[in-house]
Amino acid sequence: MNKLAKIISVIAHPILLPTLMLLIFIASGIFKIAALRMDICLAVVFGTTFLLPVLILLLLKKIKLIKSLTMERRDERFIPLFIMVISLYVTSRFFNGVIPLLLYNFYLICNLILCVVVFWINLYWKISLHGIGWGAFVSMLFIMTSISSNMYLIYFLVSILMSGIVGWARLKLKSHSESQVYVGFTVGFVVILLIYYFIV
Repeated sequence: MNKLAKIISVIAHPILLPTLMLLIFIASGIFKIAALRMDICLAVVFGTTFLLPVLILLLLKKIKLIKSLTMERRDERFIPLFIMVISLYVTSRFFNGVIPLLLYNFYLICNLILCVVVFWINLYWKISLHGIGWGAFVSMLFIMTSISSNMYLIYFLVSILMSGIVGWARLKLKSHSESQVYVGFTVGFVVILLIYYFIV
């Protein structure tokens, strides 16, 4: 079961969620009205939000600034969080002004804000990054479902199931306490809702 939990933690890592969210937008057919090529957009998002950060993390591990790619210790998270802020900002600038993908760009910016929030929380407490990432993912799909006549309902329901599985995996590996996972999910979910309904 521990091996299964490790596999789930890797393939459902929050660093992959911007790419997964874009795939959902592509599947919805929204690119048919966007003046951008799907393959180029997917390559940009995958490269800037996953591939480049991972390569930098490997470099940090090689020069021993972090002990492992899982970043179990709080003090190992600060540089990777800063890298993700930069990556998300660069990616959001790529989609800036593309009307059909405003919601996707909103998701990227919200993740950037969440990285800053996590940076601050991490000074005092080890919160679950998986929890926050999946909380934000579910929250975004909830918003998309509510404004698009349930077009994204199936994705929303599957994301709830996946977030539960990911939470189980993190607890099974004893990477976090229950409160760290639950609070992480709640922070990710609530922050995006607050930004969308009270700020945007």
